Amino acid sequence: MTFIKKWLSHPVAFRIAFVLYGLLVVWASLKPSGGPQPIEHFDKVMHFTFYGLFTIIAAGCTTQRKTFIWLSIFIILYGALMEIFQSFVPSRFMSIADIVANTSGIVIVAVLFLKIRFRRL
Repeated sequence: MTFIKKWLSHPVAFRIAFVLYGLLVVWASLKPSGGPQPIEHFDKVMHFTFYGLFTIIAAGCTTQRKTFIWLSIFIILYGALMEIFQSFVPSRFMSIADIVANTSGIVIVAVLFLKIRFRRL
């Protein structure tokens, strides 16, 4: 158990997770759609959650406030780029509402981490 705690507190583990999660986002974003969502607006909740989690992983990658801010900005741009790429995938389309949901998840998590973990000393 101590090994797992030590590994999870190490930035390298989070950096590996960050890259793997980024690849998961590409796969999920660019695979053809499976059809309509069974619950109205469920898609927006998923966008918010997945990009919020991406930001939590980014927070584990660094102890530097400025680096975390840049990683958060990168994730916002990455999410927007995935939406643009979706317009080229059959049965998928670009959605401004999805970009807003992605960005909302990122900003809310980033603000919380900036207030709690990355306070200026």
